[in-house]
Amino acid sequence: MKRHYLLPLLLVLALALLCGCTQNDTGTAEAAVTEAPAVQDTAEAAVLTAQSLAVSEDDIVLNGTTAIVPEGVSCANGVITIEGAGTYRIAGSLTGQVIVDADGPVELVLAGAAITAAQAGECAIEIRSDEDVLLTLETGTENTLSDGAAAADSSASATLYSKGSLTITGNGSLTVTAGANNGIQCKAALTVSGGQLTVTAANHGLKSAGLLTISGGEVTVQCGGDGLCAQAGRLVAGDILLSGGSLSVSAGEHGMDSEGDISITGAAIAITSTDDGIRAVNVSITSGDIMIDAGCDGIQAESLLAIAGGDLRITAGGGGGDASSHAGESFGPGGASGEAETASDISAKGLKSDGDITISGGVFDLNTSDDSIHCAGLCTIDGGTMTICSSDDAIHADDMLVINDGIITVTDCFEGLEAFAIEIHGGEIDLRSVNDGINANGPENMGMGGFGGASGEASGETEEDSSSDSVSGSSITYYRQTGGSVNLVVTGSMSNVGDGLDSNGSVYIDGGTLIISTDGSTQEGAIDYGGGEFVITGGIVIAGGSSMMQESLSSSSTQCCAILSTNTQAAGTEVTILDEDGSVIASAVMEDTFSCLILSHPDMTVGSTYTVTYGTESTTLDFTGTTVINFSGGFGMGGFGGGMPGGMGGPGF
Repeated sequence: MKRHYLLPLLLVLALALLCGCTQNDTGTAEAAVTEAPAVQDTAEAAVLTAQSLAVSEDDIVLNGTTAIVPEGVSCANGVITIEGAGTYRIAGSLTGQVIVDADGPVELVLAGAAITAAQAGECAIEIRSDEDVLLTLETGTENTLSDGAAAADSSASATLYSKGSLTITGNGSLTVTAGANNGIQCKAALTVSGGQLTVTAANHGLKSAGLLTISGGEVTVQCGGDGLCAQAGRLVAGDILLSGGSLSVSAGEHGMDSEGDISITGAAIAITSTDDGIRAVNVSITSGDIMIDAGCDGIQAESLLAIAGGDLRITAGGGGGDASSHAGESFGPGGASGEAETASDISAKGLKSDGDITISGGVFDLNTSDDSIHCAGLCTIDGGTMTICSSDDAIHADDMLVINDGIITVTDCFEGLEAFAIEIHGGEIDLRSVNDGINANGPENMGMGGFGGASGEASGETEEDSSSDSVSGSSITYYRQTGGSVNLVVTGSMSNVGDGLDSNGSVYIDGGTLIISTDGSTQEGAIDYGGGEFVITGGIVIAGGSSMMQESLSSSSTQCCAILSTNTQAAGTEVTILDEDGSVIASAVMEDTFSCLILSHPDMTVGSTYTVTYGTESTTLDFTGTTVINFSGGFGMGGFGGGMPGGMGGPGF
């Protein structure tokens, strides 16, 4: 009997649908007729096939400005209003709106739905209730939402708008077009856990007032504003969490912008942005594949930037590689060389924090026109592998820079490592810079008493106390190395060259390996310090530079060490230290010219003599009665055990 009446029933439904909205009630149809069209085209009726009308109890079938709707749903003038809680499957095309105003949770299943807002400033789907809504993209279906606007309209909020929390999931696709304002906007939490989501928006792509989460699916955003934007709500923080899936953003402003925190624990992320790539109060990254090409900063944190893993490839400000023509330099407490000095200059740093930066793992490829890593507080590097190319500083900290581990390769930069105070306890650093390779850039004489420096006279500390402690936020400036391997090459020309290691306070070498090569024909030395002390108590030091301004080693050095002047040697000259038996203790190739050498090695002991060879020349170092030898060539500053100027120095005392 049911088969016998199926065809007439379908014809009745088709005619009813063409006349207005039809109420769907457990398989029977009762027409709720609105104004009928003046002319009916039989071809339109053919569109509603038996398959499209074989709907379930809660299906909504769209057709132009009309629809078949179930109980609890109304249809008038192209506006579908859902007032009852439940699950609703939506298919077909609609010029109008779908409004959700229910008292309970609602699931919308998009199963081949195409909804275009009829009026400028209207949403395609507007969720007015505070209840949680689940938007499921049915497997294998393609769905589209559009506001229908051709130009910006400030009265429009978003093509898909929700007052309550919204979750988008499933295995279908959804394309959202917002010619007026935002693509998807929630006044509460917004979550994407599945599906293929493509958003094109005049303003922000995805915007939430509360937590914005991507845990799965494929999200593609092209927008004039922020790709992902999370604002703080009245009781919730505006955080962004990415734990899975993929995100591709092309943004006219920020790639991701949060008034709270951004946490990345997974996901494949590709961001191209006119402004910052990622910006938040705190940024935390533990894993993920992250590519950023930003017009301004790659990642910017207001308070803390913490990275423990992941693969990060960041280009900022068009990239680096122009360090040799870098101009502008500011000095003084925490002064960053090459900071933006005009209103037209922009910040285009790779990793930036107005507070602290901690890096304990990850793989980094940083290519920046500004500092590659920059923080206003303490920068701590405990691991990771970095390749850096910067037109300004490679790594800069206004307070302290502490490197405990990791592999850092700097292919080009203006200055390499720059901070108020610098400590290196481990890791491998290979650095090429135009200006200073390492710069502890506090004010001159900050290592001296009376300035709160290394002697601690102003603060009540003893010299021993202040020079041996790691200090954050103090007035002490110094360079200290206790371990690790550091290889510095200064590549600048006569008109733009710097010291290998420059401290405006003191220099302490207690361990590790330090190899330095800088131009021997200028007034820049391999190691320069500003009125504190230069003490070697351990480690391997082979440093070549100019003898014109080389300062002396301090007599408090406990490991045998020497400064000797040479004739100017060609770039590529090998320096070798041999013991009394002619055995090689250490050697290094100086990549630049040099006219002065600084040498120290744990195997060099008091009571012995050593031979230093460089090119076709050699010099004997006699430590039979001293630990420190200062052969100062040029305008040696004397210091403790300093030699005479003009290359007439002798052994120190």
